Amino acid sequence: MAEAMLLRPVLPESSALPPSVSLVTICKNAASTIVRTLASVAECRYPRLQYVIVDGGSTDGTCEKIRRFGPRVDKFVSEPDAGISDALNKAVALSDGDYHLIVHADDALLPEALPSLVRDSKNGEAMVVCGRVNVIGSRGVVRDFVPEPEKLREKMSIPHMGSLIRKEAWAAVGGYDVRRRIAMDHLLMLRILGKYGIDAFSVSDVRVANYHLGGVSDRMVDLGFREVRDNLLEEGVGKWRANAAYLRLRAKARLARALGRK
Repeated sequence: MAEAMLLRPVLPESSALPPSVSLVTICKNAASTIVRTLASVAECRYPRLQYVIVDGGSTDGTCEKIRRFGPRVDKFVSEPDAGISDALNKAVALSDGDYHLIVHADDALLPEALPSLVRDSKNGEAMVVCGRVNVIGSRGVVRDFVPEPEKLREKMSIPHMGSLIRKEAWAAVGGYDVRRRIAMDHLLMLRILGKYGIDAFSVSDVRVANYHLGGVSDRMVDLGFREVRDNLLEEGVGKWRANAAYLRLRAKARLARALGRK
């Protein structure tokens, strides 16, 4: 991997300080949306914050827009990658925070969310702190995505872009699985659940981000559902339950499309 561009010094560690957080953005050819993401991070107020961006070799002006934010970005890499999971793993490996939180290149972090979300981390002991997310469609908010970690064995029931994930948990379960093109976040959460149990998840009522529909997972929705089924099978959910979960997800997606909730 190319050497990361260091744009801002990392604060020294201290046991008296609150958990440190690395915000992570991965992108490729996101010039039309990334300014929204960058601006939302710039407005975030948290004393121990790092921002890491991994770009997949953009050719549309994305990198130039990132560089304009200068000191607001701590580490920036632009190079080809092997897909979303690979890019996520690169970014988290570069991060120095106790936790990471994904801010996709077409989404926006809500500026007052992070301090409140960290306060629900059980003094930094929770492996995942799950907040709520506004799902935004062409007509505005179409869904309030409320985390339900107890349902991970049925679907991706936690908003990835609303969750603080401890770096040690990411490392302990092998990071994001590069075999997955869509549902790598679900598999990561399932593995954390399997290793640490449900008590490792802290559910917060904090609204963390605006998630805009139209990304890769929305354009390849059935692949995502098939990967969820594969995740369930690999993590010990029986074949009947895994297939039933897949069929439920497809049926709900079709109903949402029929009702125009996109």
